[in-house]
Amino acid sequence: MKISFGINEVKLIRLCKKGDSKAQFRLYKLYSKAMFNIAIRMTGNRAEAEDVVQDAFIKAFTEIEKLNNENAFGGWLKRIVINRSLDEIKKRKINYLEIDSINEKQINSYYEIEEETDPEAVHHLIKKLPDGAREILVLRALEGYKHAEIAEKLKISESTAKTQFFRAKHLLGKLIKDSDYEIGNRKIPQEKQIKA
Repeated sequence: MKISFGINEVKLIRLCKKGDSKAQFRLYKLYSKAMFNIAIRMTGNRAEAEDVVQDAFIKAFTEIEKLNNENAFGGWLKRIVINRSLDEIKKRKINYLEIDSINEKQINSYYEIEEETDPEAVHHLIKKLPDGAREILVLRALEGYKHAEIAEKLKISESTAKTQFFRAKHLLGKLIKDSDYEIGNRKIPQEKQIKA
């Protein structure tokens, strides 16, 4: 991958392994915005997200010699950011809903977000979800983790992870439907409710 600094990413990572602070700064500039977006979606809090990103980069640069495949840096850093975000969220003592807490009707119905829906507006509404619902929605829908992986990371049952994911989708759909949320002049369009 060629980057605007005139040096490829693999070379930057190799320089970072030698302790080159300019290379570290370049990698930080290359990845910080994407990592912040993950952290803010996970934590829902700007200050926490900034701390998560800083901690993640410190950990990455401290342990970069452990990275065997320089081409995997982005995925490796992303895992660090997600794990660090989860650590921050755990400090809040989130209570996850058990499967019995949601009735069958809620599990079997969800809202489909239409393609015209403004992604930036949805991003802002995701931050309004309760902590447990938000983190599972981000891990499953945006980061592609399987329910079993989410359950293992959060130390909850797989059925609780599934329940919380369905609840998060339902809550997000309801927020979109009920909201007159606007960013600039763009408004979130109404979506249709779908039966599973």
